[in-house]
Amino acid sequence: MRMSHTLSGKRAPAARDPNKPKRPMTGYLIFMQDKFQELKREHPNTPPKEIVTLGAQAWQTMDEDKRRPFMAQAEALQTKYQGDMAKYESQLGSADHAPAAEEEAPKKKAKKAMPASEQPPASEQPAVSEQSPVVKTKEKKSKTAAAEGGDTAATPKKKKKSKDAKPSSE
Repeated sequence: MRMSHTLSGKRAPAARDPNKPKRPMTGYLIFMQDKFQELKREHPNTPPKEIVTLGAQAWQTMDEDKRRPFMAQAEALQTKYQGDMAKYESQLGSADHAPAAEEEAPKKKAKKAMPASEQPPASEQPAVSEQSPVVKTKEKKSKTAAAEGGDTAATPKKKKKSKDAKPSSE
């Protein structure tokens, strides 16, 4: 797990089993792999993002006949991938080949139920439909408490008037 993820509050990427086969490329990706270098030579000063856009437009306007070789290659890769995945999953069945990533996965803590001795009687518990979300409110101390030597920081502060605000009639 990367430290930068834990410090920033983001999740670390899931650990990947290095033995698991990668998903195959689609016909479009195979086409782009071939076409990108060609477009880069034709447009040497064009940023890569625009070259990808040009390739995408070429794919969209391409006839089905011209797409067929790329789609056939993608189907062959998909068939090979399915065979590799079947082999990989059969190896997972045996304990010898279990990936280490699953063993290291952290387990979530289960919520503990309140002991029956500490629970209020059923007559005092609200029905499920009667429950409403809990809203926390701050209790304001009165000005008299502050005058009697209480905490002055707890007294309400006056709001600053903005220049555009109309004067109130208090």
